[in-house]
Amino acid sequence: MPRVPDIHALANTLVFHAYPELINSNLQVTWGRTSSFAQIYWDETKERISIRVNNDVKAWHESGILGLISHELSHPAQSRGGTSELTTDNDSIRRGLGPYLAIERLFAGKYEDHVIRRGKDRYLGYKSIRSQMTELEVQQLDSLLSEVGIIPSREKDVRKTTHDTLIHEEPKRSTIIVEGHRFMLPSAIKEPDIKIIERNSTIYVYADEVLVGEFLSE
Repeated sequence: MPRVPDIHALANTLVFHAYPELINSNLQVTWGRTSSFAQIYWDETKERISIRVNNDVKAWHESGILGLISHELSHPAQSRGGTSELTTDNDSIRRGLGPYLAIERLFAGKYEDHVIRRGKDRYLGYKSIRSQMTELEVQQLDSLLSEVGIIPSREKDVRKTTHDTLIHEEPKRSTIIVEGHRFMLPSAIKEPDIKIIERNSTIYVYADEVLVGEFLSE
């Protein structure tokens, strides 16, 4: 039976090597049930950061898991809020984590960019991430592809799972962000379990079983 990666240890390693601004944060990273590949919570001070990774991700190669966690860490690590998925991907690449992010997008089924918010934001696909890498990073990526046994292909572009869900605690009330769409949490709900359900091309977002918003799938 394959060994289940210690994702908390992986996250701490990433922080130590690539996210110095999060060194003093209380970081908790766990496996769990979530409608996205990952769900992240952080408060305004970044003193506390919590990431829950979908149990299905346990089947991924460790390099893909590193890519997913790096994307999540890049949300709170940015100085201006970090709620844009495009700037978050670019932040991960800038920190030298592009090879892992590219592998993650292949596991997530995204060879091409995944456009959200009606074109106002996007997750970078494998192709775009690779184009931004240095020659040395491309060599590292190709070595990882050989190790993982993945051949990049457009045919693998699928949308089975929402990539990630953000819960950003602000001074007056927390915000949930799903696919670039923002919803305010009722003040009585703190750090909820988020459930995302699609019915008839509409995405419904629940927090602790309370419907907090909906939007049309793109």
